[in-house]
Amino acid sequence: MISAAQLLDELMGRDRNLAPDEKRSNVRWDHESVCKYYLCGFCPAELFTNTRSDLGPCEKIHDENLRKQYEKSSRFMKVGYERDFLRYLQSLLAEVERRIRRGHARLALSQNQQSSGAAGPTGKNEEKIQVLTDKIDVLLQQIEELGSEGKVEEAQGMMKLVEQLKEERELLRSTTSTIESFAAQEKQMEVCEVCGAFLIVGDAQSRVDDHLMGKQHMGYAKIKATVEELKEKLRKRTEEPDRDERLKKKK
Repeated sequence: MISAAQLLDELMGRDRNLAPDEKRSNVRWDHESVCKYYLCGFCPAELFTNTRSDLGPCEKIHDENLRKQYEKSSRFMKVGYERDFLRYLQSLLAEVERRIRRGHARLALSQNQQSSGAAGPTGKNEEKIQVLTDKIDVLLQQIEELGSEGKVEEAQGMMKLVEQLKEERELLRSTTSTIESFAAQEKQMEVCEVCGAFLIVGDAQSRVDDHLMGKQHMGYAKIKATVEELKEKLRKRTEEPDRDERLKKKK
């Protein structure tokens, strides 16, 4: 669903909050209202719209002409925008890498429980279900005795408790069924090393392609590639002054 900010952008433009004398035609690339990430290549907020990794809308200006002006400027790559961009992208990668590690740990735990026969959530639920069943049986026997003694009100009060226990037991049975169904799927799952999504091993090629072309996967793939490119650019940029200094000394 489109956000209020995005809707206002479409209706009034991203520069809607600027004063009349600051409208986009007069805004320089270094103005605080301009998205510096966009100047460096792209704004990450645009990559994951309506996905679980949605970063929310960017309130700053994204303008191709301003990016070209920045790239032609004598201050290009000299004001720290690229380093800030790199740090932000690395923080996004660190977050998805944590998600990937958690995914691997979850699958490993599930597989270990299955191979060792350890009591997982399903086993614990079965134990609780048995305890509830035993309680219900005891209460029903007591209700029968109370009824035969003519203690109707006491029997009715105890019957309400029985109904509550039955509802609790039914909920546990339903949960157990869901867990078992998911566990059966988990046996055949793997973690995507790019975006952290769970994938079914041997899934239909069409679904694999859908995943690879999805916003989340493509977004993180783009971030990873950009991080490597930025590192190389900044490394070369750092080496240039050193090289020039060495040449001066030789002369």
